[in-house]
Amino acid sequence: METRTEKKYVLDMAQALLAKTIISAHCLPDPHFAAATVHSIYYDTLDLQFLSEKIDSTYFKAKVRLRWYGDWDFKPDNGPAFLEAKIKEGGLQRKVRIQVSRSGCELALLSLGDPELATLPALLATRGVGLCASARPVFVISYRRMRFIDPMTGVRIALDQDIHASRHALSCPGAAGSPMLSCAVIETKGNLASLPPYLAPLMTMGLRPESFSKYLHCYQSLMQQHM
Repeated sequence: METRTEKKYVLDMAQALLAKTIISAHCLPDPHFAAATVHSIYYDTLDLQFLSEKIDSTYFKAKVRLRWYGDWDFKPDNGPAFLEAKIKEGGLQRKVRIQVSRSGCELALLSLGDPELATLPALLATRGVGLCASARPVFVISYRRMRFIDPMTGVRIALDQDIHASRHALSCPGAAGSPMLSCAVIETKGNLASLPPYLAPLMTMGLRPESFSKYLHCYQSLMQQHM
């Protein structure tokens, strides 16, 4: 298990290109994963317990997802895929990551109702994570991610854009619900408690700190709920 602190900032999708330009002027591209698409199956219980924990901002929160990667055009690659659990207790976050036997290309072909996908969360018990209820696939959320490293501080910065629920298993989404979010997300990881100063100009364009959940926002967008 690893423990780390993350900060997230949200801005309108129309400002994503400007954000990329500013970050690129001050940071270096990640030497291993500079640009890719990220695809995640989010798991939840039948009564959406994990989603409720996020909405109610409970002291204890759980997130379970199956993640793989792809090229900039959202085509999954043949690389490894990982089952991940994030457990938050107050301000402390723990993460467990387990590589699964299937590749991203293979997982992308499975339907959300495939029995194989339903059995995967049980693997978390081998790493000390016990789920109180059975979790099932609910969403596939995909987005483009650019990764950077701030050479002055060592902080890692990610810019996520084109965030959308490419598939879902909701029984009654809103008739005019949208799978695409209208925002982009900047995420920082490292020993930095506030926004990097070079990103401050984006504050005048609506950039704001937020405890952002792609799962929650995609659910609200599909269900036509106010955000």
